Amino acid sequence: MNKNCELCRKRLILWSLFLNLFLSLVKGMVGILGSSESLISDGLYSFYQSFATVKSIFLLDRNKKGNGIYKSVWFAGLVVSVMLILGTGDVLVFSLVRISRAARGLLVRPSPYALYTAILSVLANHLLYRYSVCSEKEMAERDISESEISRSLRLLVIISSIVVIGIGIARTLSIYGDAVAALIVAIILIPKVIALFSQSLKVTTDWTAYGFKVT
Repeated sequence: MNKNCELCRKRLILWSLFLNLFLSLVKGMVGILGSSESLISDGLYSFYQSFATVKSIFLLDRNKKGNGIYKSVWFAGLVVSVMLILGTGDVLVFSLVRISRAARGLLVRPSPYALYTAILSVLANHLLYRYSVCSEKEMAERDISESEISRSLRLLVIISSIVVIGIGIARTLSIYGDAVAALIVAIILIPKVIALFSQSLKVTTDWTAYGFKVT
């Protein structure tokens, strides 16, 4: 990989990391204040993606990074996955609660700021995805990290689009739209979080990697 490709690779990873961390915070705050459960679930997925980017940075080459860093990243993955499991569970419960409250006419519609934030998320992730596609054309086919990031970014665009549609429906046609969109995002996120938890738990409890013999 030449210097230009390496520079594109670093930019892509850094932009993906910082953008998703920033968006996860913004979407979480606006979702809570703006009465949008789907935007909160979108923020959780952005947080998951930010850790997936960190994982791609440190786990590309286990031998070069060393066993200590390898273990530390997976321990962080265990903590992150537990946080995401709790957050996703919260989204599932409160989405059902919102559906119940909507049926009784007790639910307020999401704030327009929630809709604006979701739209900005779609645009930001789409731009980053387009950049990742352009970057891949200049990179060696054997470097798979960017392909994984591109697929994740494309899914982020889809998820944020679902949230935009859900909030839009909740504000105009049916108040159920936001809760239904939140459930869809949670269903997409659950298997990924469970897979992260399982793999993180397996690696962090592998005592043979620390030099201990398991009998």
